Amino acid sequence: MAEDDYGSRARPRRKTFLIVTLAVAGLLGVLGVLYLTGTPGASTQSLGPKNYSTHVECQVDTNGSQGTVTISGTITGNATRYAVTVEVLDAASRQRIGLQTFDVRGTKAFAGTTAAQAPIGPAGIECKIVKDD
Repeated sequence: MAEDDYGSRARPRRKTFLIVTLAVAGLLGVLGVLYLTGTPGASTQSLGPKNYSTHVECQVDTNGSQGTVTISGTITGNATRYAVTVEVLDAASRQRIGLQTFDVRGTKAFAGTTAAQAPIGPAGIECKIVKDD
């Protein structure tokens, strides 16, 4: 056999590149899931019970058959994110006339307006928080 000055034929690197690419994509996927769900002992908030206190106030403005409720409130606790759902009730009939969900991040205050079914009874309205996450 004669000696070849150029060595053996180079192997295609396409298969190696594909394997490395899939491994990196898998690792990034696992890290992404861990980041979103939080890991025990990490500085991110874990999914579990949150201690909090809330205060909410509402004011209604009606014009004929149309109504608008202005909602403002605060939430304090040990988490960095809350989903707060405020239910607006007619005080006399206790029927729901409005509902608004707020995504509270990085701040402790939330505010907004929502449409309300009018007419509002003479006793006014009542607001309450029906769900916190």
